[in-house]
Amino acid sequence: MFEYPPNMAQSCAELYKLNPAKYQRFPEENNCFMRALYDLKFPSFGLDLVSNMTKLVDSGEPGYSRLDLALYAASWTIDQHMPFASKWNPKPSDNDYIPKEVVLRPPDPIPPNELTKYVKRAAKFFGACDVGITKIDYNWILKNTAKVAGTSNIDGKQIAKIKKSPIELPSDVTNAIIIAIEMDPSGIQCAPKFLETASVGWGYSQMTAISVTIAQFIRNLGYFAIPSTNDTGLSIPLAIDAGLGAQGRNGLLITKKWGPRVRLCKVFTNMPLIYDSPDVAFLKKINAYCKRCRRCAEACEAEAISFDDEPSTQPKCSSNNPGVKKWYVNTNACYGIWVKHSTDCGNCIQVCPFSKTPEKISSEDFWNL
Repeated sequence: MFEYPPNMAQSCAELYKLNPAKYQRFPEENNCFMRALYDLKFPSFGLDLVSNMTKLVDSGEPGYSRLDLALYAASWTIDQHMPFASKWNPKPSDNDYIPKEVVLRPPDPIPPNELTKYVKRAAKFFGACDVGITKIDYNWILKNTAKVAGTSNIDGKQIAKIKKSPIELPSDVTNAIIIAIEMDPSGIQCAPKFLETASVGWGYSQMTAISVTIAQFIRNLGYFAIPSTNDTGLSIPLAIDAGLGAQGRNGLLITKKWGPRVRLCKVFTNMPLIYDSPDVAFLKKINAYCKRCRRCAEACEAEAISFDDEPSTQPKCSSNNPGVKKWYVNTNACYGIWVKHSTDCGNCIQVCPFSKTPEKISSEDFWNL
């Protein structure tokens, strides 16, 4: 899968054999959440994670109690109720605890190596477990945003109308800060039930809070910054370029200390920074390990994870983006299991040896910790 020329740093695009003839920037409407709103051919059209929730709560099945769901839902509060976080260029406010005249000054003459140190320290201060910096590869910037702009009725089914807008970053925004956030291991050990998604939801709330806070820190220093969670750019290849890990058989970023048990967010900026680079030795290690370890594939209820010996360039469904060499995941099937459990499942994270969550626990075990 990989080539390792001596003394030469390679990019994610090179390491994963991006084929320019087949690869295109990913359009946001192709993700499963959007396709469930408009694509009648999508197996889980019209369904989402809320569809089965009441039924599961009323089932009496362990792991789906109202108590567990209460924590699950609460964990998403910051992510779901912080619209300020998505703004590219908010105006200075009297509520910012910093004088406008200071914010609007040109940046101080601080060298890039010092700015890099300050940004990484700030990210860890606010809760990041790891931080990397890379020059933006436009291959990993989404082709467009996709928003619901009304609905139409076709054969009695409500079909979302999707409004698409191209994504182009400002010309001087060339750097990306990639931030990893550890998810609580005890919640992940409850996969695929409600408390697993409490760990995920709290990770998302931290993604929202940390990305917007770092963006504001950068703005306060006189630079431009765009906070991003799952929007604007593809987090995994950007994280690989920033030296944070490698993509595994389960389609997720595998990190050294936390395995796939992380969430990722980004800040795109014109602040001059020093770049990290892909950890080729770790990429080689993960590729070799995933070839022989199929625990995630064996644990996948949807059979969405490949058992193939080698990575491939063949996508598994229309939510995959072809043109790179990796283990593709059938996200159509994966999403169906999410709907079934009203969670994002997480079995492939829990069983990964690099997650360090070797055993499942019950919700009772979780609450007694």
